[in-house]
Amino acid sequence: MYKLRRWYVVLALGFFNAVLLLVFVNLALYVVLRFRHRPPAEPALNFTKHLDPSKLQAAYPGWSEDDVRRLLQETPREDHEFEYEPWTGFRERPFRGRFVNIDPAGFRASKNQAPWPPRPGQTSIFVFGGSTAFGWYLPDDETISSYLQECAGEHAAVYNFARPAYFSSQELALFETLLREGRVPQVAVFIDGLNDFILSGGEPKFTTDLRQFMDGKVESNPLENLPMVRAAQWLQYRFGKTPASQPPAGAPDYRDPVVLNGVVQRWLANKKMIESLAAVYGVRAIFVWQPVPLYNYDLRYHLFLHSDKAFGGFVRTEYGYPLMADLRAQGKLGNDVLWLADMQQDKHENLYVDSVHYTAAFSKEIAGRTCEFMR
Repeated sequence: MYKLRRWYVVLALGFFNAVLLLVFVNLALYVVLRFRHRPPAEPALNFTKHLDPSKLQAAYPGWSEDDVRRLLQETPREDHEFEYEPWTGFRERPFRGRFVNIDPAGFRASKNQAPWPPRPGQTSIFVFGGSTAFGWYLPDDETISSYLQECAGEHAAVYNFARPAYFSSQELALFETLLREGRVPQVAVFIDGLNDFILSGGEPKFTTDLRQFMDGKVESNPLENLPMVRAAQWLQYRFGKTPASQPPAGAPDYRDPVVLNGVVQRWLANKKMIESLAAVYGVRAIFVWQPVPLYNYDLRYHLFLHSDKAFGGFVRTEYGYPLMADLRAQGKLGNDVLWLADMQQDKHENLYVDSVHYTAAFSKEIAGRTCEFMR
């Protein structure tokens, strides 16, 4: 009996100390993870490679490595970047940073940002689009909207309603929501092309998660939010081997004509509905068909990628853009479409800060062309 009690005391003390150590370690890791900016789980670029000094100056002329690192940490912002929004599905959470600022009204701040809501007498310009129009990996004052503000002049007020992962169907929903709330701009600019082909099925980001939730198939692991588990995931991401950029077995056929034509027809239908709404509310709608690296651009000058095999789902634009070019040649896109897909054809320079997102200089040129068309 004495030996039994002794072993019980030893085991109980050991168990208590183990639990106490576990709690202490989790508390310490919680503090570290809470105040440490972590890289995204699925980054759009190789974080270390992007900070290579030989490429840094080309992508961000005059920037220090610390400033670039801070900018990359603010876009995206860990795993709390999005929040739910009715009708559109999700939007960026309000955020205040050094380089990225998201207003509670749902738009990203631009240079010399006008107050919200727009003042009477001002020419308000709403910009819609995905992450390229949002200004992914660019500071607030170097996005397309900021340069559009400079070009449009002090009597105009530009609001950057572009949002990462948005495509034309969500832009239509957001435009309709703003009109319904009485936020009616004089001009609405829709910058499209890339995400419509990426989200070729026509379903917004997070649709699969929502469908599983509604079907009761969401399984929650009570351990996945423990700081120790999150720290282990971060270490795996930080020091683990990056798999080769090769398409997985059973990868989709990016040349599938049924899928490509479906994307084109959906964009045309969304465009028609936006035009109808704009006409009723007296808004001038402008549709910018954006440049992408896999159409009329010499990839030898791309700073980060030199082969279409490294673009993943973006490869679909290589086969979808010619379809849009054919419609344009036939005069079927309309006079309210600004075709910028060819603007990089003869450029022998890097135009991107990662696989698909524009440099500040290229964003400025896109804004300039848009401003000329708007006038």
